[in-house]
Amino acid sequence: MTPVPGSARWLGVSERRLRQVFTTTVGIPPTRFTRIARIAAILPRLHRDPLARLASDAGYYDQSHMTAQFHEVMRVTPTAFAAGRLPTVAC
Repeated sequence: MTPVPGSARWLGVSERRLRQVFTTTVGIPPTRFTRIARIAAILPRLHRDPLARLASDAGYYDQSHMTAQFHEVMRVTPTAFAAGRLPTVAC
């Protein structure tokens, strides 16, 4: 995923304007969207590949960074999710 500054330059708009348009159109800020997309990309491989490889392939700095962001988005760790322990959401 291209960072906001590079995308804004490429589109010829300010970073602020790009964030505003993206958030209005998509419903979440670009950084949140990027985090969700990265997590979605590793989900199909979660059961078969080591976490360190998933982190590296998805562009995370290290496995702990991926695990922290996974937990932030999914509300469980990657290991718990792979074991079938899904997050519970209060109604």
